[in-house]
Amino acid sequence: MYKLVGCDLDDTLLRDDFSISDKSKEAINRAVEKGIKFVVVTGRITAAARKFVEELGLDLPYASFQGAKIIDPVKGEAIYSSELKKEKILEIIRYAEMHNIHINLYDDEKIFVKEKNKWTEYYESFAKMVETVEVGSLVDFDFKSTPKMILMDEREKLDEISNEIKGFISDDVNMFYSKTNFLEFTDKNATKGFALKLLADKWGIDRSEVIAIGDNYNDESMLRYAGLGVAVGNAEDGMKAISGYIAPSNEEDGVAHVLEKFILNE
Repeated sequence: MYKLVGCDLDDTLLRDDFSISDKSKEAINRAVEKGIKFVVVTGRITAAARKFVEELGLDLPYASFQGAKIIDPVKGEAIYSSELKKEKILEIIRYAEMHNIHINLYDDEKIFVKEKNKWTEYYESFAKMVETVEVGSLVDFDFKSTPKMILMDEREKLDEISNEIKGFISDDVNMFYSKTNFLEFTDKNATKGFALKLLADKWGIDRSEVIAIGDNYNDESMLRYAGLGVAVGNAEDGMKAISGYIAPSNEEDGVAHVLEKFILNE
């Protein structure tokens, strides 16, 4: 019997217009009423994730920044935090700026960039209600740590520089794609799988009793951790390959389908 569901937001629970369907909301509410712990596990900034948690009426902790933060929504405090130290990513920042690659740095409420451009416009098209602040060169920006960092550019260029970054990246830093044009970096202890495991352990839930639902490579760790890893129909082929079940797409209420099939027995 499943007791915990960890669910990604973008391209999984959220439709292409970044909304949650009434069918998905209803299925989540019914699962929660049945005693299931439904938790949001997202790469989004804490402020943006909070909006969807509140919309769903959930009062359980949720994970933001790919698992770098686990937030108690009642107290509004982080119960877990694992951030990238500036010294661990400074060389990557220098390299990216030298090659004119756009960089996003974060805190819980804001995004910090060298300058606004087409990539900030693209990011703001779905990360609504989050302030973007121009600070000049991020090499000189005064920060001690960040929950995550994103390099944004065309995929071909990112593939090229990622191979070079592999040559000098710290062992304490994760590097992965979360979208076609997003090459992300987090602390080695900031993964969705680790966050889901921490919450499962907190509640005394075995991994065999966990479902994880996602679509992209930032979801891989939680899809592998869960007793049942589910990829939605629009997921990357690599994620479908490691999943135990393929659900309908985010546009076809894939999350509701999973809850109805494995939790609500419909």
